[in-house]
Amino acid sequence: MKSKIWKIPYSRPVIPPELLAAGYTPLLAAVLSLRGIMTADEAARLIRGSESCLHDPMLMKGMPAAVERVHRAISSGETVAVYGDYDVDGITSTCLLTQFLLDLGANVQPYIPGRLEEGYGLNEPAIRGLKDQGVSLIITVDCGITANKEAELCRSLGIDLVVTDHHECKTTLPAAIAVVDPHRPDQPDNAQHDLAGVGVAFKLAAAISGDQTSLLDRFADLLCLGTVADVMPLTGENRAMVARGLKALAKPKRVGIAALMAEC
Repeated sequence: MKSKIWKIPYSRPVIPPELLAAGYTPLLAAVLSLRGIMTADEAARLIRGSESCLHDPMLMKGMPAAVERVHRAISSGETVAVYGDYDVDGITSTCLLTQFLLDLGANVQPYIPGRLEEGYGLNEPAIRGLKDQGVSLIITVDCGITANKEAELCRSLGIDLVVTDHHECKTTLPAAIAVVDPHRPDQPDNAQHDLAGVGVAFKLAAAISGDQTSLLDRFADLLCLGTVADVMPLTGENRAMVARGLKALAKPKRVGIAALMAEC
């Protein structure tokens, strides 16, 4: 059996006096300092994960155009498809945005591709099928950022495309009405870059509603599941979403989640 060698990148952590003065134990203050937390305010935000961590969704590149197009689709009664993915993040993203739009009176339908039959992301047969069903706007969640070819197909069929995703981008973004992805190279630094797909879908819903706090109350359980299942860093906005979501999951209000928890 091979022995393990521990590699420790420090000799002795510096304990910030401000953390000690705020009542943190020397051990906890040392752990926090090793994570770059040096002030009491930073420590409180990390540990409590309050809603004050939530950034303005309109700061995300592409968000104003996405909001305008969704508002127009709702007001004119267009058929909208929320196109997701088959993992936990993709399913929670699809559920969140579909339910949000239904509550606004939108004519919306979810679409999750079959893992074995269709694979991941947008595909031509699905797009053509949605076109035959009268869909004029497709909103992707947790996918779409590399779907350049499929975006061109949507354009040729007269379908508008709004991409919301959290995966790494190619050099060229899809030719969509709007592309919302925290990994866009032109995304400003004042927005969180480690959101899950469900987090980005939530941001679109928050930008449309204009009330991020009440929306967090409604969808914290879905945010928590998608963020944790996709192994996102539990810092900043993610921490606030998961902290609220864990409380919501203690008394699940959605029938499906309650059934799953009962089985577990």
